[in-house]
Amino acid sequence: MQLEATPRGTGSRASRRLRQAGFVPGIIYGPGVEPLAVSVRSTQLERLVERQGRGHLIHVQVEGEANPRQVVIKQLQRDILTQQVTHVDFLQVDMNRTITLTVPIVVVGEEQARRRGLLITHELDEVEVECRPTEIPEAVTLDVSGLTEPGPVTAASLSAPPGVRVLEDPDTVVVSCTVIGGGEEEEASTGPAA
Repeated sequence: MQLEATPRGTGSRASRRLRQAGFVPGIIYGPGVEPLAVSVRSTQLERLVERQGRGHLIHVQVEGEANPRQVVIKQLQRDILTQQVTHVDFLQVDMNRTITLTVPIVVVGEEQARRRGLLITHELDEVEVECRPTEIPEAVTLDVSGLTEPGPVTAASLSAPPGVRVLEDPDTVVVSCTVIGGGEEEEASTGPAA
């Protein structure tokens, strides 16, 4: 997808005026790239993030430049109350070098685990990965369909596409698996006899 950006001035007053006019202040930076303060339409950015998430290659056409810049969203800042984007950091990428970015974790097989009486609690929703800009995954997956026992499932069990390296510590807990109602049932069965 392509975003249109306009170079902007800096300062909190200028940023406030941009937000009031329906724009999000941002910055484009990267290795060997002079940082450039820009603004993008709030609706266009929100639509892009809603459709594609943050972990995608984006073509940003900066007003006055002949060619679009290849970027990824490195950071989004949101208003605590309204959840509207208040600032965006774009990392301009070199298509021949690897980049580090955050992608979501998709847990599959929860229904099968539930049928076995196991409850899956999500502890980690996203993870940092390293890959080339052309290999950015939609997400990394964690398959819990084969779980039969309660316990933690760690980042070592994450599945990433070829060319994508998960940077999270392999011992980090991604989901916890517990027996549904296990504690309460046990208490009831060992309670005092009537």
